[in-house]
Amino acid sequence: MLFRSAATFYNLLTGLLPRDFARGKDPLLVVLDSDVIPIRKREASIPKPLAAVLDHALSVDPRQRFQDAREFRSALVQAVR
Repeated sequence: MLFRSAATFYNLLTGLLPRDFARGKDPLLVVLDSDVIPIRKREASIPKPLAAVLDHALSVDPRQRFQDAREFRSALVQAVR
């Protein structure tokens, strides 16, 4: 759920998805075989603290992501202050 929330923020800020889904490629294989593109590579004007939070939330390894919504929210609030 948190991954989807972070992906939604990513899309709202960039107009793009966190991965490139090439026409004709199986979306599941894209997710399994490719990394998330760091948000500042898509939109360099995004503040570094906010980018760090979203990139962390979109980590490929679930153990490296925020573990709950409270932790994610706290990091977002700190990043936009």
